[in-house]
Amino acid sequence: MSAPDYLICLECESPCYTFEWGDGKAKEAICTVCGNEDLESFATEDEYEALATDDRFRSH
Repeated sequence: MSAPDYLICLECESPCYTFEWGDGKAKEAICTVCGNEDLESFATEDEYEALATDDRFRSH
């Protein structure tokens, strides 16, 4: 997978352009809006869209 143009911070849902990409995943990232640095809390646009359509994460 080539590097995406941006990642989405799952803490504040902001696009993040400050990240390092290698081996098909983020190696380092920081959200300049909320300060998040937890790599598990970032998603590519495709991953984010998959989460948005996953019924397990919808409120009932």
